[in-house]
Amino acid sequence: LIGNGVDEQRFDLDLHPRARAEKRAELGFAKNDLVVGMVTRLVREKGCVEFFQMAARLAEQWPQARFLMVGIPESKDQSDAIDPAQLMCEYGVTDYCTALEHRTDMPELYTAMDVLVLPSYREGLPRAVIEAGAMNLPVVVSDIRGCREVVMEGETGLLFPLKDVQALAGAVGSLLADGDLRLAMGKAGRQRVMKYYTEARTTQRVADCYRK
Repeated sequence: LIGNGVDEQRFDLDLHPRARAEKRAELGFAKNDLVVGMVTRLVREKGCVEFFQMAARLAEQWPQARFLMVGIPESKDQSDAIDPAQLMCEYGVTDYCTALEHRTDMPELYTAMDVLVLPSYREGLPRAVIEAGAMNLPVVVSDIRGCREVVMEGETGLLFPLKDVQALAGAVGSLLADGDLRLAMGKAGRQRVMKYYTEARTTQRVADCYRK
């Protein structure tokens, strides 16, 4: 297994010391808001619908919760493409949600988040989860292959049963309620990414494979 890796020289919280305050101000988030993010292709199989269903549940419990979806849109003829604005209206969370597309400032956007979620139906190796880990973010992901490989349950993040919105909301809520746990999981996630999922380590595995 060669795996996948992220640029550790780019996805590093220490390289963006002012980004959290600046990016939150740009997006209209307050200092004390709790931001739940998702980075994804804008299709149903990534769990985009479940993300907004979760937002509707948590917005009732957490007045300071905000939800940020950063997406890559699909062509209109893609059968499972979704429209974030339409889903926000459908689930009554327009006032709590922000949707962005075609962004290149991903390290800075990760700094604005407190938790990353990925309710995906299937994954190879989830790059957004690796990037979030590199940026010291705890994650909540579907209990599927790929996600299970990257996320250590209870150490770097939480797993929830596939398509179970109630369990997703409960897992995210448990992290929103515990700042110390978020910090501990984020630190552990960074350590795991640096050990297994950097571009340098991936490149070395490729080279070793060729030599063998």
